[in-house]
Amino acid sequence: MDGIFSKKFEITMSDISEVNELSNKGILRFLQEIACLHSDSCGSSVSNQDEIGIAWILLNWKVRVFSRPHWNTPVMVKTWSSGQKHLSFYRDFEITDENNNLVAIATSKWLPLDIFNKTFAKITPELLDRYHIIDKKVFDEPMKEKFLEPENSVFVKDYTVLRRDLDTNHHMNNLNYLDLAYEAIPDNISSDFSDIEIMYKSEAKLGDVLELYCYSFDNNEYTITIKDKNTNALHCIIKLY
Repeated sequence: MDGIFSKKFEITMSDISEVNELSNKGILRFLQEIACLHSDSCGSSVSNQDEIGIAWILLNWKVRVFSRPHWNTPVMVKTWSSGQKHLSFYRDFEITDENNNLVAIATSKWLPLDIFNKTFAKITPELLDRYHIIDKKVFDEPMKEKFLEPENSVFVKDYTVLRRDLDTNHHMNNLNYLDLAYEAIPDNISSDFSDIEIMYKSEAKLGDVLELYCYSFDNNEYTITIKDKNTNALHCIIKLY
């Protein structure tokens, strides 16, 4: 279908869990990478954002996992622009294994940021035309975009943002919030959750001290809240189930 961007990836050692299965962070890495590659093919990427003045800010993930291939096997990852509302763009994904079995589906929400004025960029007809929106969605139900912090969340630990956490925008990389979520759940709980939802609220920068809170529902669903220790600002809420 015209407008769908696809690329084959190999599952590397950094993409697998301790039981040699594609991890949730590995899945998010593939999704982040192909989103950037597709955007680059549409004329907007980290390589030229200083020229065009636009950077894409990720606000939400919703991911569902069906299977977990092993190390050194290929997966086909597809993405496309699935919708646009007000200032927001929506992007959907599919991952399949070498036998064309479904590995995971995902949807996401992004905002274009004017890097010079530090405001959200206007959605122009040219921008819409570049991304060629396709009316194809992987989930039947709409993505929940706003989460409330659970009232009974329990403080787990602090974390100080390090240089290794930073991305090209000098903020903590989106993938690293999932790492922190796993540090906040009990040690005896497996991290291979089949459903992940993430809401990003504000960026964390080098040296910021983050507080990790965890709320458990029936020891089966976990909500992790990540906040700034000094300002109490909410950085991220992650739901695992």
